[in-house]
Amino acid sequence: MRKPIVHEVLATLYLRLNGYFTTGLILHSDIHGRNRTDIDCLAIRHPHHEQLDRIIETDAFLDPSKELTDLIICEVKSDPSSLGFNKPIQNEIEILRNTLRWAGIFTKRQANSVADRLQPLFRDGVPMKMAREGVNEAGCRVRPLLCCPPCPEPVHDRWCVTKAEIFDFADRCFNPAEPRPSSSVRYNFQQWGYPFTSIVQYLKDSKNSRSLEGLYEHLKAE
Repeated sequence: MRKPIVHEVLATLYLRLNGYFTTGLILHSDIHGRNRTDIDCLAIRHPHHEQLDRIIETDAFLDPSKELTDLIICEVKSDPSSLGFNKPIQNEIEILRNTLRWAGIFTKRQANSVADRLQPLFRDGVPMKMAREGVNEAGCRVRPLLCCPPCPEPVHDRWCVTKAEIFDFADRCFNPAEPRPSSSVRYNFQQWGYPFTSIVQYLKDSKNSRSLEGLYEHLKAE
């Protein structure tokens, strides 16, 4: 597994553990052999989500609403020096419109309106608070999230999840200090399916220090 793929899987796992349905999305081009861009992770969480038997609150970093459906458009970066959304999604409004129409939450008119208001939040220099608040429409909040697992420190000038947040939340989910009476954390890890199984196995292994470099070594990632 290549390191950029590891980073995308970590982002998807983090959102999944926080109650989001996740998928990727390719935005097609009319030019043969090309596409316009792709969405690394499109994630949606509904306001009544709960998983009480796990006894873990949603990560405060994400701050999902208890009243609104939450749609996150997540871009995963592998180079901390180029921390930003790709140029097509910053500059081509049809990419956002088509993404929102694909998600199926809004009417065509609503999707166009949300895209117009949302696109500025993908551009460089947007304060964390603005990106985290996103755009609200018809009972749904749409937000742009960056994810860069290799970032050495938390990012304070962008809404970006890093390895520290991902590994800390995964550890709280997978490795409770005391056994939970309502949910076992030991079971057949193959049930996670590819490509999550090996990563979950590593994160649940108490012998590991659970570092990104250690995960690369475990996966023989290049």
